[in-house]
Amino acid sequence: MNKKVLIIFISFATILGGFFVVQAKLSSRSIFAPTLPLNPSLPTITLERNLTYKGVEGKNALTLLKEKATIEQDASGLVVSINGRKADLGGREYWAFYVNGQMAPVGPADYKTKNEDNIEWKIEKY
Repeated sequence: MNKKVLIIFISFATILGGFFVVQAKLSSRSIFAPTLPLNPSLPTITLERNLTYKGVEGKNALTLLKEKATIEQDASGLVVSINGRKADLGGREYWAFYVNGQMAPVGPADYKTKNEDNIEWKIEKY
């Protein structure tokens, strides 16, 4: 009888000890730990209000944006999110497209960039 009680006690202690070891490992992880981007070649932007990159001769600005960042577009093609930073439509925000410091006269899919162009996307309000 004593052997049976001893085996049950040791089994219970082992299970309980394992539970505490697992809990200690899980609780040492921070939910705010930094994470690596899914594609390390993409620029990392955290709640930024702008993104800047150089033009490439003959490539349109939208193609370059897609190469440099993760974007979302609405059904009409309007860029609504860059690297997870969504324009807050309720707050009347939008992603504005600039070339060399001036708002672009055409959309990014229609603008053929040059090597010397500075392309910038900014969150603006209307």
